[in-house]
Amino acid sequence: MVDNLFWKIVWVVVYAITAYFTFTGNMMMGMYWMAAGMLGESIVSLVYHFVSHQSMQEQMKVSKQN
Repeated sequence: MVDNLFWKIVWVVVYAITAYFTFTGNMMMGMYWMAAGMLGESIVSLVYHFVSHQSMQEQMKVSKQN
């Protein structure tokens, strides 16, 4: 999971829109928002995972050289 406050707020907004569509009876639109939100959240988490591991490996290389 991403520990960035910005992304946490984005996902809360996306899921709030999903809840709005669900509670107002627009089930199909709610399902689309939920699917898109879950896909977006997983893609962002995956990108953050690889970016953080890459930067950690670079930091370890620098520390081993010193």
